[in-house]
Amino acid sequence: MTISMGFAPNVKQILARFALFCCACGVLFSSVVDAASPAPAAVNNEGPVAIVEQVTKDLMSLVATHKGQLDTNPTVFFNKVETLLDEVIAFPYIAKNVMGPDYWNKATPKQQQAFVENFKRGMVETYAKGMASNLDLKIEVMAAESEVGDRKASVVQRITGPDSTNRIVYTLGLGRSGEWKLLNVVLNGINLGVTFRGQFNQSVKDHKGDLQAAIDAWH
Repeated sequence: MTISMGFAPNVKQILARFALFCCACGVLFSSVVDAASPAPAAVNNEGPVAIVEQVTKDLMSLVATHKGQLDTNPTVFFNKVETLLDEVIAFPYIAKNVMGPDYWNKATPKQQQAFVENFKRGMVETYAKGMASNLDLKIEVMAAESEVGDRKASVVQRITGPDSTNRIVYTLGLGRSGEWKLLNVVLNGINLGVTFRGQFNQSVKDHKGDLQAAIDAWH
């Protein structure tokens, strides 16, 4: 599948902030109900390659239809994108791994939840802003290069612009509920989950070990 759509010039920066992702991981997945646009297919019961293909299409359609709200009502715009991504990106899993086991276990349940929300919102807002920019890029899911196992899959996507080509590998896992979820993103060989963990560790050091301050600073 090939899609041409508005993307921000700095694809690395956008996807680096979106991960999970994560995401994501970017990318992305699932269904969102909106009266102004047709409901996308329920793709989370499909295979991981089909999920990435369908949700990339759904996300781009959503952004193209509602990107004007980025100026008039950004909160509504971000909420629409978050709803689309939330069902299929394992934000709690990704955020826990970004914080790392030592800090995660030291954090209170309230702090853990705060970091998950800060992490998710930061990724969604950065990715949504980038998607709303206008630069024609070609996005292709490389099914032949993707690998799908019983419980884990690696789906390869290629983004081609006028000056560069970026290769993205999405890691998805099959949860107990039977739904595929995005767990991590590798962009041009850079593992974003590992990169984000290093950034969080550095933030804790910068705040002289104050875990709450590091959580509050993440956005």
